[in-house]
Amino acid sequence: MSLPSILIIIVIAVVILVMISLANKTVPKGIDKVHFKNEWNDIALLANDPKTRPMSIINADKLLDQALKCLGYGGDTMAQRLISAKNQLRSRDEVWSAHKLRNKLVHESLLEPSEKTIKNALKGYYKAFRDLGVF
Repeated sequence: MSLPSILIIIVIAVVILVMISLANKTVPKGIDKVHFKNEWNDIALLANDPKTRPMSIINADKLLDQALKCLGYGGDTMAQRLISAKNQLRSRDEVWSAHKLRNKLVHESLLEPSEKTIKNALKGYYKAFRDLGVF
């Protein structure tokens, strides 16, 4: 066998191995857009009732955290994942404000945010989902 023939066989073998390697690569979880849209619709329903409005913020925060995890953003906490995603989020300040509101709701039992405050926080979450390609 000649040297050029051996080189051709080696190149073909390498190409085949690369193709097999790429085919076997695990695909990240990604986003089930239908799931997230359905969950968001449930959050919107909670926001319409004064008794459940605060819960809409808590659920929106959980949903955003779930999206960040599905998209592969690293960190042990939601705040760390938000920092990891900061370049994706055009509305960073709004998202941080919403997340801070969520923390206050969870830790300050007497807090009763206004309807406007809750709606603004939900807008921040919605923009984050849009920026991440979830909606």
